[in-house]
Amino acid sequence: MSIATVAKSIPSRTIETESETESDEIMIFCPACKAFETVWFNKGKLNQNRKFTQFGNHIYHDCGANAPCRLYMTT
Repeated sequence: MSIATVAKSIPSRTIETESETESDEIMIFCPACKAFETVWFNKGKLNQNRKFTQFGNHIYHDCGANAPCRLYMTT
């Protein structure tokens, strides 16, 4: 199976300054369980979500991964 590159990876710490006035749709990938989902940010903060949690500048999946998720902004 192959996945076409349609987005660019961005570090978690840049989300806070990416957009201060509107909502952003971000693709998120968990390196532990390989979950790949869309989440929304409002003014740089993760919208309330049952599967992902934001601690400081990093987003973590509820699968118990110690590594932060990778974020992909659509182009």
